[in-house]
Amino acid sequence: MGYTGLPMAVAAARRGSRVVGVDSSAARVAEIVAGDPGCGRTTVAEVELAALLSGSLCVRTGDIPQAPVYVLCVASRDLAVAVDSISHLLRPGDLVIVQSTCPPGMIDGVVVPRIPAFADGEVHVVHSPVRVNPGPDQTSPVLRTVAGLTPEARAKGIQFLRQLGEEVIPVSSVRVSELTKVFENTFRLVNISLVNELAELCGAAGVDVGEVLAAAKTKPYGFLAHTPGPGAGGDCVPVCAEFFAATARRHGAPARTVEAAIEVNDAAPRAIRRRIDVRGRRVVVAGVAYKPEVADVRRSAAVRLIEEIRTETEVSYHDPYVPRLRLSDGTELRSTPPAPGVVDLVLLVTRHRGMNVAGFAAPVIDCSRGISSTMEVSDV
Repeated sequence: MGYTGLPMAVAAARRGSRVVGVDSSAARVAEIVAGDPGCGRTTVAEVELAALLSGSLCVRTGDIPQAPVYVLCVASRDLAVAVDSISHLLRPGDLVIVQSTCPPGMIDGVVVPRIPAFADGEVHVVHSPVRVNPGPDQTSPVLRTVAGLTPEARAKGIQFLRQLGEEVIPVSSVRVSELTKVFENTFRLVNISLVNELAELCGAAGVDVGEVLAAAKTKPYGFLAHTPGPGAGGDCVPVCAEFFAATARRHGAPARTVEAAIEVNDAAPRAIRRRIDVRGRRVVVAGVAYKPEVADVRRSAAVRLIEEIRTETEVSYHDPYVPRLRLSDGTELRSTPPAPGVVDLVLLVTRHRGMNVAGFAAPVIDCSRGISSTMEVSDV
């Protein structure tokens, strides 16, 4: 019941279907049921969510009930477990929609062998990964690819998704659907890494990277603007690039550009760290989510920066969306409230709207635009 599962549950319940949303996290379920602020994870309206929970929508942990449609909204690493949890429930004619972003070959290699009834074509398996941009600025629905393991499965998947108001683009096979999602996010990572290298080059050459990008954007064709940053995070863009590279290696195909982009992205927090003298200074990293206005810290550049800094000096963090943060060694930190005298330096990494860094009354270094912005500023 996260960024992709909860919107699907709400969409189906909104149209009158009885929906059971099952999540393995009791804490997540309790958050939704209680209507805690932020429980909609910015992808559903919390007022509507509360209304549906009193009617056609049930959210819970535990056993999965039998149903004609199962929508699997888990990370690809958890997909095998999710399929195993429903395989004994499946009946002829049931529809299984996998929303996970999958490395090419995962539906055929992981999902199908776990569905005994599929051998007779009785269970309809569909892959339709969502395209969602978590945050408060949700726009109109975005097209999503749909592929089935049989033509009938694809037709049933299209019918179901369109009933929920989804706009779909049918493709010929699940391999096409898998690789489409992997490629479009790999494309983003490659361009993010490229613009970060441009920022580093501009810094070394004494050129304003913002001016270069503004001038480049005037070209009406063949250019897609990207902005320098501290490194791409989240559980989609960098993961997809790794899927792309791993699939290429498995098939003996070159992926040198993608592998280089992954290396550049992984090194971005270290590149920022090298530009800043933190010795003997109490440091607070402001904004640890992987992007503004969300609470997701998966693969966050800010968290990686904290891990780098804490080997040299005292470091804390401040983020209104992330009250607690667990580091890779198990250390748990709590968000430090702004107050004068508690830190000597603020590193602004993720720019949440209205986040109070001036309250620390300490110098601020803006790292939110990557290596090009690592300079002390007073107005943030």
